[in-house]
Amino acid sequence: MRRVLPLVAGALACLAGCGQSNPELIPQSNADAMVQAADAIQTACEAEDRSTVRRQIRLIQREIEGLPSATDAKLRENLAAWAKQIEDGVSDDCRAEETPTPTPTETATVEPTETPTETPTETSTPEPTETATPEPTETATPAPTETAAPTEPPVEPTTTPEVP
Repeated sequence: MRRVLPLVAGALACLAGCGQSNPELIPQSNADAMVQAADAIQTACEAEDRSTVRRQIRLIQREIEGLPSATDAKLRENLAAWAKQIEDGVSDDCRAEETPTPTPTETATVEPTETPTETPTETSTPEPTETATPEPTETATPAPTETAAPTEPPVEPTTTPEVP
């Protein structure tokens, strides 16, 4: 149903626009009411609100029955068939989609068979490659600089005589 509603709403709007110049088509006021009801049906159906969907279908059916007598009979029949199709699909179309629950299946259990134990194969380890270590380079150590001699002579310690 969700695919049918937008198409019909568009067709109703088109037929209504032409109804002003052709009395066999749907008058604008009736078409507007049917388009609004179709939109409400789609919204209610997406919300899984079946009672609102049925109420809107009844509104559309009243609009169809209230069309002027000059409205084309075949057009009336098509609109009534469309409303009936929506009404018949309400229970199926306006409910959450069910995801089937998978049924468990039996899987065959395979018994392990004995396999002979293999002897590990020796693998050779490559010999390490010698890498030359660079010799340290000598750096010149600067010679200590001489400092000038002190200008004052060193003071000699004085001794005091011992008192008996």
